[in-house]
Amino acid sequence: MNIFSSLGIAIKALRAHKARTFLASLGILIGIASVIIMVAIGKGSQQEVMDVIAGMGENLITVNAGEMKRRGGRLRLTGNVTTLTVRDANRIMDEIGEVERVAPFEQKSMTAKFGNNSAETTIAGSTIDFPIVRDYKLKSGDVFSERDVKTANRVAVIGMTAVKNLFGEEDPLGQVIKVHFMPYKIIGVFEPKGVDTNGLDQDDLVLIPLSTYMRRIANQTFITRIFVKASSRKNIAKASKKIHELLRENHKLTDDRNDDFTLVSQLDIEEMKKETTEMFTKLIVGVAGISLLVGGIGILAVMLISVKERTREIGIRRAVGATRKDIVRQFLYESLIIGFLGGGLGVALGVGLTLGLTHWGNWTLILDLNSIWVASWACAGIGVLFGVFPAIKASKLDPMVALTTE
Repeated sequence: MNIFSSLGIAIKALRAHKARTFLASLGILIGIASVIIMVAIGKGSQQEVMDVIAGMGENLITVNAGEMKRRGGRLRLTGNVTTLTVRDANRIMDEIGEVERVAPFEQKSMTAKFGNNSAETTIAGSTIDFPIVRDYKLKSGDVFSERDVKTANRVAVIGMTAVKNLFGEEDPLGQVIKVHFMPYKIIGVFEPKGVDTNGLDQDDLVLIPLSTYMRRIANQTFITRIFVKASSRKNIAKASKKIHELLRENHKLTDDRNDDFTLVSQLDIEEMKKETTEMFTKLIVGVAGISLLVGGIGILAVMLISVKERTREIGIRRAVGATRKDIVRQFLYESLIIGFLGGGLGVALGVGLTLGLTHWGNWTLILDLNSIWVASWACAGIGVLFGVFPAIKASKLDPMVALTTE
């Protein structure tokens, strides 16, 4: 008996029990669709994270005073280090060719007041290069000038969250807020940026000249952070190495002493976040894969029932010349067809839902062609894996015993 004859018998047998065939393939359908959608969600989440990292600043390197450790999913400064200074920032800018711009930075959570309104916000001090290094764009007004920085003028550029908390619907330009009992004139408003990689609101910000901050807010000479923009993405690693060497020299750190600063580049954050999102994707795909296993067990159960119900049919086929190989082939074909039926419908459902949610919903899903390819192979694998045992069991039936079975 040839292959096509066994295939035809398998198709005919499955068509005779359409409802059972569909229900057997339902587990595979749900499993394949789940895997495709979950991978798309994972890829979409990864892309969102990468977009947030890119939005923090192009080719960004962050120099932090002291050691940064991850706590509660966020990078936090440990210890109180006072060795990082504006002079360090100036030397980085002047002496490292791979650096395009530098913005020394200091911040503190404080209460800002406007009229009868008050709100806890981040008061930050930096230079005129901060918006360029950190990719903050102006919605209205202007950034403070170099003259404002040199003369420590009380002017500020404000983020949208701080605007809503202090001014509501009122235009903040030209208005005066008070921080630490001192007035600051709002000369600019930043466009919304959203949250950063640590989930912190980048728009809850009042930016003032660094000199103003150091004299009137902090009363200190050291800073806790320097933002550096490398000249290109390929120069990030080289610039980081040179910054590391320069700061060790500037802080007079001998070979036996640890760094009193931490360098975190855009590439480091991308790699760290990529590992996290990939782990998350593998986890949810593993959970979705359980439904594939359940679907396979469903095929196994249906095929075992089919063998039991068709014992007499198997005996007749053996009596008229069908070999054990023919019987194995027939039941394997039935199992494969169920697997491919569920898999095909699952791929269609998974792709359809992914594209639909992306187009009509507020979801960021990225269809991964590899997941479709793997799903297709999974259908065949499940069909063979869970069809082998029933097929072999059917082929081992004694023809004489099978013929006498009612």
